[in-house]
Amino acid sequence: MDANTRQLKAIFDPSVNFQVPLFQRPYVWAEDENWKPLWEDILVLLDRHLRTGAAHAHFLGAIVLEQLPNPAGSVEARQVIDGQQRFTTLQLFLMAARNLAAEHGAERYVGRFTGLVENDDDLVEDPSEKFKLWPTNSDRAAFKAIHASSSLLDLDKAMKGKPELARSNLVGAYGYFHVRLSEWLSGQLDDVDYTPELVSKTVHDRLETLWQVVNRGLQLVVINLDKDDEAQVIFETLNARGTELLPADLIKNYLFRKALLQKADVEALNDEHWTRFEGGFWREEVKQGRITRHRIDLFINHYLTLMIRDEVKTSHLFNAFKAFVEHGVPVPGSLIPVPADADGHIRQLSRYADVFEAFHRPDDHPALARFLRNLEAVDTTTVYPFLLHAYAELMPDDHAEFDKVLAVLESFLMRRLITNYTSKNYNRLFVDLVRAVEKGGSLTAKAVAEHLGKGAGESTKFPTDTELLTAVFEWPLYGRIAQYKVRAVLEALDTAAQSAKSPVLAIPGNLTIEHVLPQTWQTHWPLPAEAKVDSVAEEKAIARRRLMLNTLGNLTLITGSFNSSLQNAAWLSKRPELLKYSKINLTQYFHGPEADDWNEDAIRKRTEHLFGLLLKVWPDASKVTA
Repeated sequence: MDANTRQLKAIFDPSVNFQVPLFQRPYVWAEDENWKPLWEDILVLLDRHLRTGAAHAHFLGAIVLEQLPNPAGSVEARQVIDGQQRFTTLQLFLMAARNLAAEHGAERYVGRFTGLVENDDDLVEDPSEKFKLWPTNSDRAAFKAIHASSSLLDLDKAMKGKPELARSNLVGAYGYFHVRLSEWLSGQLDDVDYTPELVSKTVHDRLETLWQVVNRGLQLVVINLDKDDEAQVIFETLNARGTELLPADLIKNYLFRKALLQKADVEALNDEHWTRFEGGFWREEVKQGRITRHRIDLFINHYLTLMIRDEVKTSHLFNAFKAFVEHGVPVPGSLIPVPADADGHIRQLSRYADVFEAFHRPDDHPALARFLRNLEAVDTTTVYPFLLHAYAELMPDDHAEFDKVLAVLESFLMRRLITNYTSKNYNRLFVDLVRAVEKGGSLTAKAVAEHLGKGAGESTKFPTDTELLTAVFEWPLYGRIAQYKVRAVLEALDTAAQSAKSPVLAIPGNLTIEHVLPQTWQTHWPLPAEAKVDSVAEEKAIARRRLMLNTLGNLTLITGSFNSSLQNAAWLSKRPELLKYSKINLTQYFHGPEADDWNEDAIRKRTEHLFGLLLKVWPDASKVTA
């Protein structure tokens, strides 16, 4: 057998008829598990090409083919041994592209996409040879109907009176890609807040981008079996349950094969730089959002993002790493060298692995420990590529500057957490930050603050003191952001409230959030007399209370020992219990005369006090490096 990477156009452009054996299962791919991830992959390529004009290679997986006998001069016939679900989906995607090009009157692109889904009539002897892909028996009627359709409306007409066809996954897949592509062609999926330049792109620009991505970007590994290869054995082997090969395992195999060809001392490289990755810490599974991944793959993903200054999809890690090794060129002005050979790549990967390990044992580095603790509340790992860069450049020689960089990042992230700004573009934002500081020639906290301070849209801006004030005084904190995020804010304020004259009070690990003025207040916390003059005044007072009891000034942290029966008790009874079971800096405020009465005015006064601490803990962009 031979295996080669082929562009999608190179696979489907020749006169060829790929036949799915009748004994294979019908088309079963579905939206959430298959179509949506594939579309998200393609969308990344489309948007990148539309922005930059670059058609990056993207690996879609592998297919196994077997040559079938056919007369000379006729359409070449091949049997699909493995990968028919992926192959079929790509054909449906191309049919949707063809039909949308027709709807926009773009005949040039109609012809191009048509050439990838059907063969020339002059070469066709059997009607089935018209199709680039001839599916298994049970899928043929639906596939032929989709192929013959010119639009979704046309397909709907063909489905009338044929419910079994309308329910086909093939029809669902075609409809899904038709809708998604139509939305993209019309610009509905653009994030114009972050990429305003896309507004000027025409449908023709987008069709050209779509063609270039299909023509040069989308790739498959095509495995062609020789006549002596046992197709069924290979099929069973490919589909058998076995030990999962991680992207890191594929990367190791690739790098060490290359190192061997380059006459490197592979045994020494393995012993000194790779053995560490084979178990324990690096093979542990960790959660990243809703996904569980092995730590080694997570690290390599962050490392590669830093190296290529671009986002790397989890499913593309090996292919992207290989492309970096094969084609990586130094970025102008980059502070990071591109290794010249496999030996250099292995050593550099190991160097950054040292940095990544340091992030998981930060006890001797208080600023880093605090940053990473708050980063858990922000719930993002997209800052790690930049963090790897900053640590590698500044530590240990410029420890103080690195801590200042951490302070800038923490202030930026925590202010955005409190103001509840979106984190959806953080991956792109921190890649841009790497580029920006390198463009300036050196990595400093000032350069980081200046770049982050330039953000204007909701997805990039560094919240000002005024925006922070609005979020703290006029919006509820509790209930607006997740409780673990609220707790992180309160813990940081507790540390900031530490007085030089008072003993250091460690924060226990079993603290929970407590509303000082309780959420169930009606029995023991009456409204003031002036609120009861009429129903309008009472409604306003109730609305104000409901807002303020969830604001920062009414929240503190308590231990689990706090008597729950006193949570809704009158302040005279609750106050001593609160002080008894919350011996932290944050609660010392309630010893003072400001807390003799606890009402809306007292809450606002404590909010003012805590807001002052917020500005101290997380200054704005202009003050954070002062």
